Amino acid sequence: MWRLFLTICLVTLLAACSVTIDPQTEDTVSEEQPTIKEQPTIKEEVSIMTDLAPMLDEEKSTTERFKEIISDVFHLDWSTGKEEDAQDVFYLALGDSLTRGVGDESQKYGYTIRLQHEMEKWPMIQSVELDNRGKNGRRSDQLLALLKKGHYDEELEKANLITMTLGGNDVMKIVKNHLFSMEKSMFDKELPRFIERYDKILQEIRLRNPDAPIIMIGFYNPFSIVIDEITPFEPIISEWNAEIETLSKTDVNACFVPVEDLFVSNEDMVYHVDFFHPNSAGYDRMASRLIETMENCNIEAMSNGLIGFGE
Repeated sequence: MWRLFLTICLVTLLAACSVTIDPQTEDTVSEEQPTIKEQPTIKEEVSIMTDLAPMLDEEKSTTERFKEIISDVFHLDWSTGKEEDAQDVFYLALGDSLTRGVGDESQKYGYTIRLQHEMEKWPMIQSVELDNRGKNGRRSDQLLALLKKGHYDEELEKANLITMTLGGNDVMKIVKNHLFSMEKSMFDKELPRFIERYDKILQEIRLRNPDAPIIMIGFYNPFSIVIDEITPFEPIISEWNAEIETLSKTDVNACFVPVEDLFVSNEDMVYHVDFFHPNSAGYDRMASRLIETMENCNIEAMSNGLIGFGE
């Protein structure tokens, strides 16, 4: 409103500077000089602006009062866009090389730091501390052993959010041990054991932290772009992911994130040069899928309102 008022005043000043010529009759040409309206002096212009100052101050104070009302109603810190009771989040990432971020040429710890930066934009979160405990080659039996030894007790107790990637290296162990004699029955035999270990991992986590949301991330077939044909690995990976998803439904504060479909080809250049791990573009996709799934899982309710969405 005040901008409109100021514009009108400026237009009025400019109009006052225009030249006005006295009208002449059609049959007579006057030799008199046209009359020109006097321009306002600098002193008069200052006077006009001085007169406007109280109005501008009043408009400014009205805006400030409006901000105060909005802040009170919605409990927002207007200067930062954060909720007044926004809290810090401790984010613990467990798992294998996907959690560690191997292949990420931007050195951003893969999907984890991307998720951290995205969450820090949300009004309910003041800051996010990321503790990435991913390790190359880690299998479910190795993580379970570490948890039983109390290796991550302190981190688990204070975690507000936990993400986990497991399964890829359990499958690869079978591949390495039976490279020239692989049969699907070998993977079918190992799958129940893997799920039993995964279930025990969840139990160990819940002993130390009963409430924090746990995001269980699936894995993909890394041979999909090496072998340009359907391989026995497609159904194997799908079956293992399906079992992880089923397990996630046994915990009311857990949800499963599928990523298998994100890496079926390299047409969009989502693989690292090792053709095994994602590159930066691949981890971007993972982070986007993670955020989308967290919202669909209603993680805000899981976290008792701590992890909320929106910029």
